[in-house]
Amino acid sequence: MPGSLLPGIFFGNDMNDTTTTGNNTTDFQSDNLQRFIFDNAPVRGEWVHLQETWQQVLSQRDYPKAVQKLLGEMMAAAALLAATVKMKGRLVLQIKSTGPVSLLMVECTSEDTLRAFAQWQGDIDDDAALTEVTGEGHLAITIEVEGAKQPYQGVVGIQADSIAGLLEAYFKQSEQLDTRIWLSADEASAAGLFLQQLPSEDEMSNHDDEENWSRISQLAATVTAIELLELGAGTLLHRLFHEEECRLLADTDLSFACKCSREKVAATINLLGKQDALDLVEDQGSIEVACEFCNEQYHFDKVDVTQLFANEVVATEPESPTLH
Repeated sequence: MPGSLLPGIFFGNDMNDTTTTGNNTTDFQSDNLQRFIFDNAPVRGEWVHLQETWQQVLSQRDYPKAVQKLLGEMMAAAALLAATVKMKGRLVLQIKSTGPVSLLMVECTSEDTLRAFAQWQGDIDDDAALTEVTGEGHLAITIEVEGAKQPYQGVVGIQADSIAGLLEAYFKQSEQLDTRIWLSADEASAAGLFLQQLPSEDEMSNHDDEENWSRISQLAATVTAIELLELGAGTLLHRLFHEEECRLLADTDLSFACKCSREKVAATINLLGKQDALDLVEDQGSIEVACEFCNEQYHFDKVDVTQLFANEVVATEPESPTLH
């Protein structure tokens, strides 16, 4: 909700802000992203908390604890990054690697929906670090804008020990904007905090801007994983920035949604060509396709495949390589 601040006084504590301790429950604002700025410094920020959306992802498969943590942090990060981009389309955050966790993928759309999944092999220790489960690989940020001929993509190698560290490195090398990110996830929820220094309009104020950025980012760095996961936006921002002129802006509700469909699967099968598709049906009895994001099952028998090509379905590029 909108808020305003006077120096040293925080207004805008969210009345829907909650913390749950033991049997005592107060209001909590989850599956929500809150934007904020500082009146006394060119700094913007975002806070996100996911609960039902995250539970929808976890209900699809039983992820190892370390994979669960990384995927949850990537979901929170994707929501934060998408909120910084004014576009109609989708932002995809993806890690591909040679390690036991070969793929982590999250999508956030301009309709404020998210979906995510991971692929892994073998046993993975609960406390395994990012570089231990990925080995060599890279993180890619892809922004697909409706109507654009080509998507934008930024890539950074996996050289940091956390998702937040990778994203901070990306912003440093590509956007050249000082950016700090804090992420946390467990079996119940995923959350994140984002801070970014905005370009100064006055060269004379650069020194002051640097001092303000250093102070605000140091205050934010005191945040703990438990605070991210258990506190709502108003309470958390008040704890961190109660001596700053911090202003709450618009907030956004987030939810889980998957855009897979029988038509999109049919388009994927169409790419195989009629003979290869029919040969596959002859070998297996039918073509079975499961969506990696939501586990929806799609079944095509010989009649379906024959009808598919009889209708001369126009082949289109499948939405992602996860439907196969």
